[in-house]
Amino acid sequence: MMVEKADSLILDTEIARLLLKQRKSKGWTVAELAQYSGVSQAMISKVERGASSPSAAILSRLASALGITLSKLFAEAELSQNTHVLVSKKSQQHYWTDTQLGLTRWSISPAGANPEMIKVEVPPAGQFSIPASAYQHLNGQTIWVLSGQLDIQVDTQRFHLETGDCIALTQPADCQLTNPDNQQPCVYMVSFGQKQS
Repeated sequence: MMVEKADSLILDTEIARLLLKQRKSKGWTVAELAQYSGVSQAMISKVERGASSPSAAILSRLASALGITLSKLFAEAELSQNTHVLVSKKSQQHYWTDTQLGLTRWSISPAGANPEMIKVEVPPAGQFSIPASAYQHLNGQTIWVLSGQLDIQVDTQRFHLETGDCIALTQPADCQLTNPDNQQPCVYMVSFGQKQS
């Protein structure tokens, strides 16, 4: 059974607008972003025009090169006027689905929150890799499995997590995440904070 999705889907055109805005705020050309992210200029151009739906890996590499988290990229537009108390109503929580992997991620925390929280659903037998470079700008991250099972390989170490289990990754490392269940999705929460510049 798939987890119920919020009403607010982040469209490729909105992702494109936010990436373009972030790149221009740094004064970078497409070639410079390609160099820093390892994503081809052609793919960056397609993503910024909204002509291509980027995978989670590509979005993660672009956001990392820009020095922001995916949550900040998705939620940066709407900060509450009261900066001491930030609220993220369920109806305002955006989600995004990697159409190649079937992976869905929700931005749970309000824009500007630190630490940030996301929820991820990995489809049955789904797997994906996240390079260490995607976490360079984070002060570690904590993963809590809400339902299902999750196998995590961190560099050469392997961990099997079940519902209720939690793991903290304190240093950037190459990660391979796999849902070992062929029938049920795995849903987990991730909490992380950005390093202060």
